[in-house]
Amino acid sequence: MDRQITIPALEEVDLTNCDREPIHLSGHIQPHGVLLVVREPQLEILQASENTQDLLGVDAESAIGRNLSLFFNRVQLKKLKLCLCNENLKTVNPIKLSVINKGKYLEFDCILHRVEEVLMVELELATSPENLSVFSFYHSVRATISKIQSAPNLKELSQITVEEVRKISGFDRVMVYQFDHEGNGAVIAEDKSEMLSPFLGLNYPSSDIPKQARQLYSLNWLRLIPDINYQPVPLVTGKNAVTNQPQNLSFSVLRSVSPIHIEYLQNMGVVASMSISLIKDKKLWGLIACHHYTPRYLNYELRAACEFIGQVMSLELQSKEGNEDYDYKLHLKSIQTKIFEDISTSENLSEVLVKCQPNLLEAVNAQGAAIIFGDNCYSVGKTPQKESLKYLTKWVQEHLNKEIFYTDSLTKCYPEAEEFKDTASGCLAIAISPTQKIYVLWFRPEVIKTVNWAGNPNKPVQIEENRSQRLSPRKSFELWKENVRYKSLPWKKCEIDAALQLKKAMINIVLRQVAKLEKLNIALEESVAREREKTAHLKTAMSELKRAQTQLVQSERMSSLGQLVSAVAYEVTNPINFIYGNLSYANEYSQKMINLLELYNQQYPSPSPEIQAQIEAVELEFIVEDLPKLLGSMKVGANRIREIVQSLRNFSRIDEAEIKPVDIHDGLDSALLILSNRLKPKPDRPSIHLIKEYGCLPLVECYAVQINQVFMNVLANAIDALEDAFVNKNLSPHYGGEQESVKWGQIRIVTEVCPGEKAVAVRIEDNGWGMTQTVRQKIFEPFFTTKPVGKGAGIGLTISHEIAVEQHGGKLTCISAPGEGTELIIEIPLNQTHPKPIVK
Repeated sequence: MDRQITIPALEEVDLTNCDREPIHLSGHIQPHGVLLVVREPQLEILQASENTQDLLGVDAESAIGRNLSLFFNRVQLKKLKLCLCNENLKTVNPIKLSVINKGKYLEFDCILHRVEEVLMVELELATSPENLSVFSFYHSVRATISKIQSAPNLKELSQITVEEVRKISGFDRVMVYQFDHEGNGAVIAEDKSEMLSPFLGLNYPSSDIPKQARQLYSLNWLRLIPDINYQPVPLVTGKNAVTNQPQNLSFSVLRSVSPIHIEYLQNMGVVASMSISLIKDKKLWGLIACHHYTPRYLNYELRAACEFIGQVMSLELQSKEGNEDYDYKLHLKSIQTKIFEDISTSENLSEVLVKCQPNLLEAVNAQGAAIIFGDNCYSVGKTPQKESLKYLTKWVQEHLNKEIFYTDSLTKCYPEAEEFKDTASGCLAIAISPTQKIYVLWFRPEVIKTVNWAGNPNKPVQIEENRSQRLSPRKSFELWKENVRYKSLPWKKCEIDAALQLKKAMINIVLRQVAKLEKLNIALEESVAREREKTAHLKTAMSELKRAQTQLVQSERMSSLGQLVSAVAYEVTNPINFIYGNLSYANEYSQKMINLLELYNQQYPSPSPEIQAQIEAVELEFIVEDLPKLLGSMKVGANRIREIVQSLRNFSRIDEAEIKPVDIHDGLDSALLILSNRLKPKPDRPSIHLIKEYGCLPLVECYAVQINQVFMNVLANAIDALEDAFVNKNLSPHYGGEQESVKWGQIRIVTEVCPGEKAVAVRIEDNGWGMTQTVRQKIFEPFFTTKPVGKGAGIGLTISHEIAVEQHGGKLTCISAPGEGTELIIEIPLNQTHPKPIVK
């Protein structure tokens, strides 16, 4: 059957009348109850449904402006007021209240809620004299809940749910109705009377449930229509209403039904209906739809039991849907692991992607992939032809504004894709580096499938008396098949997550870690080299460090500077403590030997010629004088090594991988200690002057190792800028230039609490030449660098920006101009309310 619709030749067809219908402002209710709109705390009646005469014995207009005591005696009012003390009125619903009408004693279920500064009181005739107790309610649904929770998968979960809801409610047909990402619905489970035709497997277009109806389903777990052939009851409004606007009935259980929805149910032959919302991740996942072909009313207790079942199923959706893809997710994880292994042994991004080509397709279950490096393209599997791929890549580059793009119908957003639908009806793309034009695109071919609709999904157009046009519900719900083309299999969430993980691995593991290790290994080697010759133990430790560094670069098994520095500190601590601890004994022993020699000299002032000759040969007098000095010098050196090790430990924050309060100044001083050798004068330049203006800072909650790396990157960049300025004679006139060389090469560090006292700022300023505006705008972009080849990868500031901004919710800003030097300002919040975990 062709999917076509004939539209009259008029100016324009209104396709949104269903979506624009204000169903929550209908001004009417269903007649099986009474609605009173009340002002608190006076309990003054502002509005009343017109049927108060029939159920409560008082005319609606007469009730306006009166107190609720008009209907309820003192005992009933006291009971009501006591319930109104609760903030969450749903916990006390329903309240059993009684009214005497025409000599008859009537029991009502009173349902309360507040909306827009008024109290809504809804009264339904009670079918049971007392509220169901918590224990009775528990026993009535215990077996049902146990069945639902033991369901092994989504299919059985849905089937058990519909059977249990039908058993409780007595409806002729109960279905689970699941929405897809476009809003269309499908019946995935059904329990029905034997005489009814099945709806299982049928699909319903998204237009069957308008947007505002979906919104109300999200707000209310349950909606009951006992009889669609009812006569709507209007609300009577007095002059003392709070507003002149129609009353908001969004949360009203008696709210009247949309005429379009009534027409829809009539066309299906349904007389009574009930829907129970299924919510997953705070979004409407689907509905439990109940149909009855004669009038059917359920009291509050039964509705509450059905609503509770819907809530339990909603809680189970997450695990049941996840279980269905569990094995598949494990498979994807194993593929990711193989790719990450390739990444860990590769030195650059192009090598990574080309090396892991065999696993790229399996990583997201694609049939083809394209790896774009600027003007170069590497294809894997089935992809569009070269020229088509070129234009598609250009389109993706222009439209990939987020971190990932995916669609199972590429022709909808890129019509030109129709010509290569057999290879790329579905597309998933990630940007590794937009500035370098590095992208990965995956493709899936067209999968033609047949969709079984419940009737023609195209709503017919009706012409109203005023010649206006509106869409009305279809009248036929018989099987109507449609062949869907130009679509691939949809991308699953786990596949999209796999693509994002791959992107993060490429950027965060390879690019970021290589840059960190390149800079920080050099800094560590320089800081430790000064002490290398003082002790054999330290030389051994340095040898172990170099071996550890080589392994780190080759295998990528260490993920941060903190781990590397921790290894150094651990190796150096024991031998230096051994030396330091034994120096005091060596000093004591030497002093005793000197004392013994002096005593011997006193007792035997005339030694034999052989001994006298030996004393002169070994210069005993010099040894006695110099040995204490030598041991003292060794103690000073050993103590200096201990201070350096402690600084390294502070910098790496050994055993402190989690967020905790730290002293920012400790991190700055440790980074400066590691870089201290670079501040000293060199043959080709004078020393770099350091000015520290530390303020009084509180402890700051942060990832200490990561923040220390930011300090290291920024300080190293400042030193690089000063060295470059001296070599190229670009000395800043702002600081005296060549005429005042004493002021050349100055780094100023200022720490302060930011205005508002919610963050601290670290300002690191150099008096180099500065930057142009063009350069300043790009310094945080990956791979951007002004340094010569081999001097830097251009991602140090990118990493620093990610740590400060993304991981800590802070700021990293740059102030610079040619001839004015450069200032980088690092702002870190004092407290981390929602920290982003460190990517390892």
